[in-house]
Amino acid sequence: MVALLLTACAGNGTGTTGPARQATTTTSATSTSTLPPVVECPGVGDFEEGGGIADVPGEGSDSRTIGRISWETSDQCETFHIDFETSEGAPATMVPEIRVDHLESFQVVRIAVDVDDTVVTDQLAETNLVQRLFVVRSLSDGMFIDLHLAAPAAVRAATSSSPARLTLDLRPGFVPFAGESSVDEHIVITSPVAGAEVDSDVQFLGYSRTFEANIIAIVTQGGEVVSQANTTAADYLETWGEFRLEVDLPPGAVSVFLGEESPADGSLDGITFDLSVN
Repeated sequence: MVALLLTACAGNGTGTTGPARQATTTTSATSTSTLPPVVECPGVGDFEEGGGIADVPGEGSDSRTIGRISWETSDQCETFHIDFETSEGAPATMVPEIRVDHLESFQVVRIAVDVDDTVVTDQLAETNLVQRLFVVRSLSDGMFIDLHLAAPAAVRAATSSSPARLTLDLRPGFVPFAGESSVDEHIVITSPVAGAEVDSDVQFLGYSRTFEANIIAIVTQGGEVVSQANTTAADYLETWGEFRLEVDLPPGAVSVFLGEESPADGSLDGITFDLSVN
């Protein structure tokens, strides 16, 4: 568990999220295999790349809502601040239970938080290391914030109290992305990544803001539909909702559509990508 109060990096650029939703089609920058120089960020604690970054128990927390999210950038590092509020909208004093992880693709940093609500839905960051962020209601308890990286990054996390805040420092990393999430206006697919090799019983993971939270998967092979499935995401009105969808795929090359079917005319709106099935 990392629970240290650290001094934020002196920045030459800042950003802040607000409650207004901005959902635009976005493609993350292609990662590079060139090793970046080691960069020092002010503050205390070790940077981690891959797997678990931090685990905060959040005992005695009065945090119920994800509030303001802001960031600062400098030549040395990027610092993201996540503030928490009580159920009445006042600044919370103690942070909630928090877990920070690198997803398997290395392209997404996920911050799982034990809260019920958010005033932020998604926001473009467009820094050197972070393309954008999404706030998602989990299928289990709580919510999570996904930072979609624009380039490999190592991460350090710290918390502070009165007011309750999580601070993430990011500096250039060494491990190239294993793949990148597919992002569209109303759906984000975090796994599997496009072009991946998968087993026949694959599980699609992501989040959406489709109409009434409905998600449909249509799998084609050689121009013929070979499999279909559907599910419902955890939210769509207040913020993004997580979904999981298990689909049986035939061996060989397949094309997968994930998205929604228009209730008006039956047209499909979403993401189509290719997979190789073992």
